Amino acid sequence: MRSLLTVFMALTNRWRRVLLIPCVAFTAAALQQSGGFAEAAPGRRMPESNLTDSQKQRLFEARRSYALRSYDKRFALLKSGRSCLERAQTPEDGKACMKQQRQARRLLMKQGREVMNAERRRLGLTPRRDFRWQGQGRS
Repeated sequence: MRSLLTVFMALTNRWRRVLLIPCVAFTAAALQQSGGFAEAAPGRRMPESNLTDSQKQRLFEARRSYALRSYDKRFALLKSGRSCLERAQTPEDGKACMKQQRQARRLLMKQGREVMNAERRRLGLTPRRDFRWQGQGRS
């Protein structure tokens, strides 16, 4: 009985090994989108890997500079959100605080995106678009 089970398990493992390669190949073929290198569609930004070292460095410096300049704004935003929530007495007050915080964060993100897009344009790169969900749906 034990030897029959061992033979069955060995057969099962053998079949697993035999079928593994075709399954992996089929999965890879199904996930493959195109035959060549991926190219950016019109209107889409260039992937970071295609940037030159100089462009990467300039973008990093602009991102770092904006992050340092906006640090006080971000910190003040967090503090005001905390104090608003501490003062909130009802669920509606809490929702109003959260909505105000969300709008302020979006505005700060939009300003940062504008700064980075200006630098991207100076470097000859395509600017990043706003997120699709901004201005639509919940606010």
